[in-house]
Amino acid sequence: MPALPISQLPAAAALDGTELLPAVQNGATVRTTAADLRAGLAEAAHRHAPADVTGLPAALAATRALGRRTLWVPATALTAPTTGGAAAGTVESAASGAVLPALDFDPDAEETAHALLALPRAWDGGALAVQPLWTAGSGAGEVLWSVGGAMLGDGDGLDTPGGVAVTVSDTLTAPDTLHAAGESAPLTPSGTPAPGGLLRLTVARAAADPADTLDADARLLGLRLFYRVDAASDD
Repeated sequence: MPALPISQLPAAAALDGTELLPAVQNGATVRTTAADLRAGLAEAAHRHAPADVTGLPAALAATRALGRRTLWVPATALTAPTTGGAAAGTVESAASGAVLPALDFDPDAEETAHALLALPRAWDGGALAVQPLWTAGSGAGEVLWSVGGAMLGDGDGLDTPGGVAVTVSDTLTAPDTLHAAGESAPLTPSGTPAPGGLLRLTVARAAADPADTLDADARLLGLRLFYRVDAASDD
């Protein structure tokens, strides 16, 4: 019988383990069975049959679809109003020459700034959370940040009132160093999340609150915004 390439051999039916196969063992050509080959490749503790992993791809896809995500909102993404707004500025490092944008919030009056964000369509519409990152050039004490939000859908007024704000406090430990405040309590924006809508965030320093004792400008570098998704993509 002439030798045929593998591609020209007839297709096999489902293997039952008794089929003979050639193999090279210790430099010699030997015969083995499909069952012995499979047993030799499996780990000693492996006891799973194909039925044990039925549905595994779907389960893994569902796991990937869920989870927490982070959106960085830098100071440059916030806009301060002309009245009662934080002052745009920069923090410059004398050693490295790095210049970092910041928003300066006064210690004696409540000042605000606003950001307009488009969250991914995969956002589950649930509560958010924020983490302010900030610094100060001098002073001592504690700063109290306040963050609120409003969902704006198609046809909603841009001045829609925001929901109940959450507050986050943090203590200045040393001037001109990065301060990562703790994560806020759940933040629930007003309005109803809708495809194509926007999230308006309002950031303020609660300077009139007795808990705010920092006697210098609090310089906001940005916010981490936390949200959850319930889909693997925005499709």
